[in-house]
Amino acid sequence: MSPEEEEERIKRAAQRAGYHLVKAVSEVLAAVSAALEELRGPDDKDTEHRVVHIDIE
Repeated sequence: MSPEEEEERIKRAAQRAGYHLVKAVSEVLAAVSAALEELRGPDDKDTEHRVVHIDIE
């Protein structure tokens, strides 16, 4: 395998790993957001400490 082919192979592997890492972090943030919403409760009207939704694209 030529050095250029090896470099391209490493680049593709890093891109795939990065994609899966971002996807996993997105899932963790969604889980934390859901837990915080659940802990807040339905009658919590405190706007200073309200839950902030995080959207990951």
